[in-house]
Amino acid sequence: METDDLLKHLRDCRNLEASDSHALRLQDLFAMCEDVARGCCYLEELRFVHRDLACRNCLVSSINRENRVIKIGDFRLARDIYKDCYYSMRGEDLFPVRWMAPESLIFEIFSSQSDVWSFGVLMWEITSLGEQPYIAKTNEEVINYVRAGGRLPITLNCPSILYQLMLRRWNTADTRPNFEFCLNNIIALRENIEDALLKPVDTI
Repeated sequence: METDDLLKHLRDCRNLEASDSHALRLQDLFAMCEDVARGCCYLEELRFVHRDLACRNCLVSSINRENRVIKIGDFRLARDIYKDCYYSMRGEDLFPVRWMAPESLIFEIFSSQSDVWSFGVLMWEITSLGEQPYIAKTNEEVINYVRAGGRLPITLNCPSILYQLMLRRWNTADTRPNFEFCLNNIIALRENIEDALLKPVDTI
């Protein structure tokens, strides 16, 4: 892999001028979402539940869009690097609560459907260029907010039609789409939406 994890890559791209050849455009964000969705489909076919889908756990093959592929990983050392993303709900077990579905927060139930929820948050991370989900809230406040039906707001560079797909991933578990449906929707949107420059976001 030529560059760092996807989270760092997104944040680094905030500092690039639109004229830079490596600057991200709208179609780049769709391509990243598509790559991760393809990986998730593969995991779903194998009946594998990831439990920690997030940009920090994805790798970027290249900074050049022609060669760039996003790969899902599961790097336990990321917990040392991004320790503020994990929260102890009981004992010494650490959970990525900002990416967790309500049924995971309440009953500690994890499934492909809870991964679909996390994938929606990952898509939100991509369109925000690496902002922390629920950034103004503490971990405890996030748990209470999500349990009460709260959802992440639309980001500056997220088309409303893509945000509607995110909201579907944050439905109740029995009404969330599977990953194949997610992938097909992202491909269809990508083929039917014009590329565009991204609006500048605040640097971190």
